[in-house]
Amino acid sequence: MKKIISALLTLSIITVFTTGCAAQIRSDNTAVEPVITLRIGSPAMTVDGAEREIDPGRGTAPVVENGRTLLPVRAVVEAMGGAVAWDDETSTVVLAKDGTVMLLVIGSRAAFVNEASYTLDVAPAIAGDRTMLPIRFIAEGFGYAVAWDEDTQTVTLTPDAPE
Repeated sequence: MKKIISALLTLSIITVFTTGCAAQIRSDNTAVEPVITLRIGSPAMTVDGAEREIDPGRGTAPVVENGRTLLPVRAVVEAMGGAVAWDDETSTVVLAKDGTVMLLVIGSRAAFVNEASYTLDVAPAIAGDRTMLPIRFIAEGFGYAVAWDEDTQTVTLTPDAPE
């Protein structure tokens, strides 16, 4: 019960944060979603061609674990127009964007998106005091297509076209 209350409190905080998110707007009043590119081992990402740090001031870079790309996702989720919160008591990361809420717990392969539960291929982890999360699960949950280029070790996140 304590975990549920804590998660709901965190969700409330995220709701407050996401109401102030700024995004580019199309003429039909829909948000313009950015294309985001990340490279394994590089602490930089590009957002619509503009370079930004993935983990500002810390130099943390994406890594591959058991075939999955893990990274600290705050800058990526915020670039998508979402918000990130951390519940220290339960070691839970709460991510929110456009009405979609994800809960991922450090060391657990169980993840939740809104009311649905999923099993991750690799559990979120703490590495070097940074929370490392699987980017494919998060990006796809927020409506992004994920492409992997083995030759360049690059992940490209592209917004799916609205239906």
